[in-house]
Parts: sequence; C-alpha cells; structure tokens
Amino acid sequence: MNFEVISPYCGLYMEGDTVNVYYLQTDDLAREYVFGNEKDAQVFYNSAKNLDVFMVNVPEGKEELYHQEFLELILKDQDYELIVHKAIPKEEQEAI
Repeated sequence: MNFEVISPYCGLYMEGDTVNVYYLQTDDLAREYVFGNEKDAQVFYNSAKNLDVFMVNVPEGKEELYHQEFLELILKDQDYELIVHKAIPKEEQEAI
C-alpha cells in the first residue's frame, strides 16, 4: 500500500502488519503501530483514515493531538506495539 495523505495534517502508510501515522506539525517523524496480524492492521488503518470525518470542529492547530487521542481510544483493547520515531534536533544533527 502506498503513502496516503488523509488530511492537511496527517498521512498514513501500511505494510503488512504495520501502520505508520505521519503528523506534519509534531516532533514525531512517524508513529509506527505494529499489530499481531495484517487484519488488525487493516482495521486500524481504516479507522485512522476515517477519523477525519470527526475532526471538523477541532480547534486549528490541535488536529494532531485530537487524532492521537481518538486513535488511543480505538486501540484501547487491542494488542499492538507503538514505536515513535522522533526528529533529531538540528543541534544534534550538526554534532554528528
């Protein structure tokens, strides 16, 4: 499956049992959700994609935070692993 921009603030990518959520205005480069099987990953992908319908009245600039909160509610009883990939601050990049 290809990278899909689902809103002005978020994009999704799914491969096998893993779904990556990319928020465009946060320090996280990606939030990688790893599930036990591809079916659970697909259900999560579809849910994350469809959340945009509920985001119409969310204050501007808070979309990523609300989206993450909704995803946490969706995943409440799911078995998954979350890996957060952070951007390296510019100062640390220069030191490397």
